[in-house]
Amino acid sequence: MVESVLAFRSLLFRKKQYASLFFICLFGTAVSLFSIFLSTGMIASLSEKALIYYGGEFVIMSSEIDERVIPDVDSKVELLKTLLPEDAVITTRYDFGSGMNTCFYYEGEEVLQRVFKGVSFKEESFLFDKLNFLKGNYDIPKGSNKILISEPIAKKLGAGIGDEITLYMRNINGYINTLPVEINGIFQDSSVFGMFTTYIDKEFLLKAYGRTSDFANRICVEFPKRKKISDSFYKDLQSNLEKHLKMFPIVPDKNTFYFSGCSPDTYAIIPLKSNLNDIKIIKSAMTLVISIIILFLIIIIVAGIGSTYKVLVMKRINEIGIYMAIGMKKNAIMKSLLYETLFLLLSGCFSGFVLSLILCGIVRIIKFNFIPAFSIFLSKGYIQPAINLPIMFAILVIIISVTLITVCNSVKKCVNIMPCKAISSNE
Repeated sequence: MVESVLAFRSLLFRKKQYASLFFICLFGTAVSLFSIFLSTGMIASLSEKALIYYGGEFVIMSSEIDERVIPDVDSKVELLKTLLPEDAVITTRYDFGSGMNTCFYYEGEEVLQRVFKGVSFKEESFLFDKLNFLKGNYDIPKGSNKILISEPIAKKLGAGIGDEITLYMRNINGYINTLPVEINGIFQDSSVFGMFTTYIDKEFLLKAYGRTSDFANRICVEFPKRKKISDSFYKDLQSNLEKHLKMFPIVPDKNTFYFSGCSPDTYAIIPLKSNLNDIKIIKSAMTLVISIIILFLIIIIVAGIGSTYKVLVMKRINEIGIYMAIGMKKNAIMKSLLYETLFLLLSGCFSGFVLSLILCGIVRIIKFNFIPAFSIFLSKGYIQPAINLPIMFAILVIIISVTLITVCNSVKKCVNIMPCKAISSNE
């Protein structure tokens, strides 16, 4: 207790000497935490877009060659309802990969579309609430010809909300079909998950392509009130489904199932992370860059405080000698000096945390949608930094513990000096 009081008073008395160390800790911590919060928010936005695009936390698919149709899909949905918790939302989709055969026409402009997502907007409202709309909304009734398209496509067409454009497609029999569709919503997305994707009512798309109304090639499952689904959950579900259906093992990459060559009556659970294998490089690159930045900042904090503190302690060798002469134990002196460092680090880290929150607040009010293809990391045109508590505490613990160890080695050399030498020292 005495050592902590002595350390606190010493810090106040020598605040000018320790100011540089405080600011090293403050800015190093602030930039480290800000980088983590920024990258966490960007990856969360990316995952949110993937969630909308794929329809939920996981999908059930078949290996049927004909567009991976799920025969008697209603019975499969009823089976899932008996196996899944009550908070699970189960929907069916028709994912139509249009290739080069489908495009939009409007006033002489032509734009190809890569994917059409046949959905029930009412049933999937919990997902479309997350979509970043520039204009319009997803209030589209069943059977309607209204659609959602991305902002880049709307700009290429020169079309806006309420405009009727022409959908050109070849139906299941190979005949050309042209249909009028109305733009009901324009969403902000120029990424792999949205730019060339159209969301359309499932019944309308099935009719346009020539499929029956009960056709589906995706059973999508989402838990709107949950943040994460555990691996054990997937294992249990896989085990239960194997009692009723022929199931393919859960794999980290969906392409393993796609090209497995298994029989058409085989089904698979495709978790969201299995769909994201193509963009893992982006996430890995972000993690690597942020890790390198944080590593350099931690080295700067530890080296800066450790080396500077050693000089400051050496200048206080007379003071240490006086403490020893009046009977103060070496361990008590070491504790006092380490308490100084600890208080300095705690105040610097806390101030750095506050500064990082201020920086996050500033970033939240700056629109970044002017950067091409950056919208994959944005929510409603903005970066939404998110506090990552486990990593934050890990960084703070590393900064504090490693710095204390470094300072401890410097302090040991000073307190091991003889009292007479310490008092007579000219430092």
